[in-house]
Amino acid sequence: MIKTPCAGIHLSGPNANKTAVVVLRPSRRLGTNKEAVGFELVRVYEKIGSFGNLFSDDRLFGILTREGPFGSVFVDCPLTVPPCVDCTRPSCPGVVHCDDVGVAWMLSVAERSGASRLRKRRKVNPQGQRLWDVLQSASDSSRNHDPTYNSNNAPLVIRARTLQRRLNSFPGQAGVESVKLMETNVPMAINLLARHGLVPSGSLIPSVAYRNFEAGANFRLAMVKAMLGSGMLMEVVDSEVDLASLHQSVEVFHALITAWVACLHNSGKTSLPVVGFVEAGGGWVHLPESGFLTNSR
Repeated sequence: MIKTPCAGIHLSGPNANKTAVVVLRPSRRLGTNKEAVGFELVRVYEKIGSFGNLFSDDRLFGILTREGPFGSVFVDCPLTVPPCVDCTRPSCPGVVHCDDVGVAWMLSVAERSGASRLRKRRKVNPQGQRLWDVLQSASDSSRNHDPTYNSNNAPLVIRARTLQRRLNSFPGQAGVESVKLMETNVPMAINLLARHGLVPSGSLIPSVAYRNFEAGANFRLAMVKAMLGSGMLMEVVDSEVDLASLHQSVEVFHALITAWVACLHNSGKTSLPVVGFVEAGGGWVHLPESGFLTNSR
């Protein structure tokens, strides 16, 4: 088991100070298979806003380069945009005649057997949909699936991509490559946990319940306790921060779940991109692998 810590970032708007980073690492406790049992908390950074002449992205860059090297660094917002948004061609032939690989891939997914309900409900739109969203809408897992790219997320995509370019300028430490950001989706991860009976479901959809104004904090606390009880997270006796206290802020909770998925990815326990996805433009959303969740019950 890789002992390298992993980081999860919750990015907020560029003018807000709600950005948070949580760092987790494999637990020092070993199971019968000699693998670490769950992941333990290393550090929490919250309310990462601008400070004087230091922009919030400067502070993020400092955290990621100073605390590393990391096995994986994940963000909870899109890292790619719809094909038309990224297009730099001077003229447009229209969707059907477009020679962009991503657009062609989206159309082929929508035409696959079993995806007919997508055509009835909503046409493929490369101006507003990412490859991942089309793939999800054409599958049986599209229940309660909200698009990952929308007007609220668009500024975050710009910020995440700018942060990646900043990290690309960092040469790495002791031969370690520069930090490469990867993407997860916290609401979908929470729904997966609930679907496998690993977190309380209640009357609301889990991906909605944890953000509920009145009962959200209690739901998030119950989720953290359930993950502790199942061994997905582990308490550290001498830690300055109690894991269960990370439920109080939605932003820090987001960073916690994002860091947990980052650790799973570093352990080979997240879903892999389908064939052709990366070549078509990328933007894979890494989620806990169903087999791992089943075995964790």
